Amino acid sequence: MCGRTCLSLAKEHIQCACSYQNNGTYVKPDWVPEYNDGKDYNPSYNIAPTDVTPVLISGNNFKNTSKSSRILKPMMWGIIPPWHKGDYKSHNIIEGFYEWQTTIKTTKIKQPYYIHAPQENGVKMDDPHTWINTYDDINGWKGINLLHMAGLYNVWQNENKIIYSYTVITMESNSNFHWLHHRMPAILCNQKQIEDWLDIENVPADLALCLLKSNTVLNWHPVSNLVNNSRNKSDECNKRVMKAQKSSQRTLNVWFTRTDKRKADFDNESKHSAKKLKE
Repeated sequence: MCGRTCLSLAKEHIQCACSYQNNGTYVKPDWVPEYNDGKDYNPSYNIAPTDVTPVLISGNNFKNTSKSSRILKPMMWGIIPPWHKGDYKSHNIIEGFYEWQTTIKTTKIKQPYYIHAPQENGVKMDDPHTWINTYDDINGWKGINLLHMAGLYNVWQNENKIIYSYTVITMESNSNFHWLHHRMPAILCNQKQIEDWLDIENVPADLALCLLKSNTVLNWHPVSNLVNNSRNKSDECNKRVMKAQKSSQRTLNVWFTRTDKRKADFDNESKHSAKKLKE
């Protein structure tokens, strides 16, 4: 489930996209880059585990460095044990994620798909030229719609370093998504859900878990195998391909057909040679 994600926005635009209302105006969360062993967020169309991405969390634990009630903290994808005690909740912000179809058992080739939130008319998530990203304190973010995936984070440290890491919460797929994979990320669909999920002081864990529901409103399209290799980071990774990959079963059938044809040709040649010798 969700082995790769995509986030190409610069951090300034991510702050705008994660803005929230406070006393009638919109406020951008502070960006707190400390720690993570010197690693920071780099925009990428193919984010893999161990990469660093921005995570939205409550600012209550960072009152010494931020006055904002929400902050964006770059963290490593892939939580580091020892396991947390359930005190910290977060959500990862992405433009979309990749999933490989595992529901077809007759093929060894798993077709990758790019999954993202629905967009306004004319906006294509695989074509940044169609994006109109604007922000102001009165109207807030008027750019592309991001996905907000619920997660948990942990703070690991030794005598030399401190590393923030996170994991994405997954759940059973709904009827709209089950054709692709049996699991899917828990997606927070609106600002109220985001606010309650991040409110670690007033929303207990059991109530927070009730917020997690499988999102039924998602868009997707097939992409190329470029995304299979985590070293491929270019914008070609999330480009729509015209047709999904052909299954390996067809490839095998073609191979065996060619083998049978070669065998038939060999038999015909052998019979022809035997006839000539007989004559």
